[in-house]
Amino acid sequence: MKRSTTSVPSHSPKNDFESETKKVKLDEDTKPVAAPTGRQIIEQYLKGDVAASMTYRKICNALETFEQWESEVPKLQLLEQFLTIADAMDARTEVLVRRLLKLRWDKIPSSILLKFRNFLCELAIRHLCFTEEVFLSVIERFVPLVSIDHETEVVTNVLEDAEQNAHYEMAHHVVASVIRCFPLSAKTVLKCVKRAMPHFTRPAVTVAGYMRNLILMQKYIPASISKDIWETVFQRLTKDDAHNYDCEKKEEENKSPRLFALNDDRLIEDVVETKETDQVTPEQIEQRKGEQTLSYLDSVCTNIITYIRNVEIPEERDESVDETWLRNFKITGDKPLESDQLFGMFLEILESTMLNAPNVQYVSFIWLYYCSLTKEFELKILELLWQVTIRMPRAPADSKKSQSAVAYLAAFLARAKYVQKDDAFIWLEEIFVFLRHYVDQFGSGSSQILPGLQRHGTFYAVSQCFFLVFAFRYKDFVKNQEMLEKIRSWGIGRVVHSPLEPLRFVSKPVARCFSAITSEETQRCLQPRGNGLVY
Repeated sequence: MKRSTTSVPSHSPKNDFESETKKVKLDEDTKPVAAPTGRQIIEQYLKGDVAASMTYRKICNALETFEQWESEVPKLQLLEQFLTIADAMDARTEVLVRRLLKLRWDKIPSSILLKFRNFLCELAIRHLCFTEEVFLSVIERFVPLVSIDHETEVVTNVLEDAEQNAHYEMAHHVVASVIRCFPLSAKTVLKCVKRAMPHFTRPAVTVAGYMRNLILMQKYIPASISKDIWETVFQRLTKDDAHNYDCEKKEEENKSPRLFALNDDRLIEDVVETKETDQVTPEQIEQRKGEQTLSYLDSVCTNIITYIRNVEIPEERDESVDETWLRNFKITGDKPLESDQLFGMFLEILESTMLNAPNVQYVSFIWLYYCSLTKEFELKILELLWQVTIRMPRAPADSKKSQSAVAYLAAFLARAKYVQKDDAFIWLEEIFVFLRHYVDQFGSGSSQILPGLQRHGTFYAVSQCFFLVFAFRYKDFVKNQEMLEKIRSWGIGRVVHSPLEPLRFVSKPVARCFSAITSEETQRCLQPRGNGLVY
């Protein structure tokens, strides 16, 4: 039987070439597949790919522990995949974006901080769904990082000043860049500024740092939100000022060591600080909080005055005040705020915010300073206060505002050295004319007149203003013969002895001071006329 040759393998050159080709292809299939890039992961995830979705979740989970990583290599490898693909993200990548925005900037390698900054700008400009998230994340960086010892309430800064200032500048750059490219986002900035305001339980130093950055924002934000930002600042300052007033009132009642420290001109820190071996008592902790609040109010008011001086008189410098934080600030807007605009804003805030704030002791000195810059500012502020005082009230709150306005007016006329004697006398005469007309209308000898603060609160507030200004300025007035004759012609006793009894309802120290002056000092100058002594 003849053997079949069909099953014998062929050794022709053609068959050898085909076997080698198959071997090469097999070797290629066994090579490891390259890891997908960040853009590929995002694109496949948005398409619904299962493997990409799993990788996406792993990356989001890894970002939660990002700050605990000691080595910078994995941090760089992870972040560099996503910092250049802001265009590929949308609302469906919200989890990833939020994890990136929550990263602490001091934990991000410094070599890619610039890329991270550009990523934030591009993300906010390209995607409206992330604009507010980016703004809030960046504005929260205006609050300095601190650590607190909860036993002693001692606060220390986490970062060095240079690094902290670099983070501030980076945050301002992001906000300014987004506003410049997307002007309609300004209202979102205002919303985030209010949301990022440190809570009342946070240390005072964090609020002071945040306020300084809000002042710096005035160099580049549009005028449409500038006034609202200032109002946000002063609303918080007045609340802290009022809270500090309540604390001081309690300390005076308890006769705390801090009160004696102020009276003896000793350093407050000498009373507050304790030795390392001493146990810190709750009272000492409360004292320390009070001193921190005072320091914070003082520093913020100083920063605001520094900013005002930089806008109104930029050529003038005060070596006793640190101005480097303001003068070295590099970011400016397209249309910086002018002097008249800034003064107009502060004038509106004085009426809308300050006159409605109770128990304010320190913040109001900002307007006392502003009034001293020019004669025009002085005239406008005093006229505003007087117009608010005599304005017909339309609601219960309007009466309170008018009383606050006349209290400010009294402070300006009585204590401000830059208010000239002639100007103070003109205002004093204007105040007395109001009192005389009020007495003629409501208190002219009628037996039905019922004195009291509820019915005549504004009258008593204006009366106290008159008594206060007269008590502080009377020596200057009586030295001028013409002014002395005018005072004699007023007939002050007509108001003082009216059925409304103003001396009974004004502040007791003011009433006693005025009574003492009129009965002892000025009695020799103001001679009796007619039926009795003219005050």
